[in-house]
Amino acid sequence: MALRFLLAALLGGICYLDRTAGPQVMLHRPLIAGSIAGAIFGDFFAGATAGAILELLYIARLPVGASIPPDDTGAAIFAGAGAATAATAVGSEIHYAVLAALLLLSVPCAETGKVADRFVRRINGRIAHLTIDAVDRGDVAAVDHGLVAGFTLFAAVGVGMSLLFAGLGVAAGHWIPAVLSPGEGAGFARMFPLLPLLGAASVLSCTRSERSAVAFYVSMAAAFAVVLAWRWWMR
Repeated sequence: MALRFLLAALLGGICYLDRTAGPQVMLHRPLIAGSIAGAIFGDFFAGATAGAILELLYIARLPVGASIPPDDTGAAIFAGAGAATAATAVGSEIHYAVLAALLLLSVPCAETGKVADRFVRRINGRIAHLTIDAVDRGDVAAVDHGLVAGFTLFAAVGVGMSLLFAGLGVAAGHWIPAVLSPGEGAGFARMFPLLPLLGAASVLSCTRSERSAVAFYVSMAAAFAVVLAWRWWMR
């Protein structure tokens, strides 16, 4: 388990760097972060399922410019680790009720990560002011030092947040299946289909023309048809 948390800290830190200070090649997106967390904690498919739904929910909330959206990377690490842990614990495919509960619990994680992101940016703003003062005094090397300090701060906080959310996800993955009563499980299971629909509504809200709306509906219908055909074939 220690090795899994070490990998979660390393890969989670890379995802957090990609989110802001890094190359921004979409490694931080929920689908990628959730899949990685699921693979690390024993079930890639469970993590990818959680990440795919979170991707739909947060696809319109990108960290562009000065915008600070909810921390969908942390939410995906939490849900992916929790889903994989729960699926591994019961020895079968994760139940939809547990997955729905994990996705709902990921919301506070996203808001907590947003607060941490705002804190890091405030500190980096202070570092930038100190760097400008140093350059005014003739210390040109302060620019390099300031860049390294800002990059290191983002990486350190990313590693810490990854460990926190992965640990909470693993704990939730053990705890939720143990405390859910049959009635509560049935309620969460009925709620589960609503979450992808909310994500689909979020995607549709980003469309700018009637043609893109038609393409969206056709794509969604094709995706559901493929899923249904696959489930029928696997019976």
